[in-house]
Amino acid sequence: MKTKKELKKLSNAIGEATRAYHQAIFDNLKESGKEHKVEADWEDEDSKGIHLTIIGRHDDAVVLEVDKVRFNKDRGLHGVIEGHVCSEDYDECDYWIMTTEFGDDVDIHYLFDNIIW
Repeated sequence: MKTKKELKKLSNAIGEATRAYHQAIFDNLKESGKEHKVEADWEDEDSKGIHLTIIGRHDDAVVLEVDKVRFNKDRGLHGVIEGHVCSEDYDECDYWIMTTEFGDDVDIHYLFDNIIW
């Protein structure tokens, strides 16, 4: 059985690896200067991107379809990564939001894992 200290060390390693991964994505997008398509293997044929379920303003679940990501140097202190939302609750739309607004690291990690480089 692992001690509390050993578990804490493992947990810290996860956090450090996640931060390094997010920084690498940030750096890649900043360096490329382009929009990059996002798509998952398992999404259906009609899908333009990936689907993320987030909690909306009224504490309700909102399904977003994100089809692209980019680095935006004009937002935030050092720039931000944004995702392009092409549908919200299955209705077409067209807007960019910061990836930090997608909620937890699981959704952001899923988004980053599906960038087409």
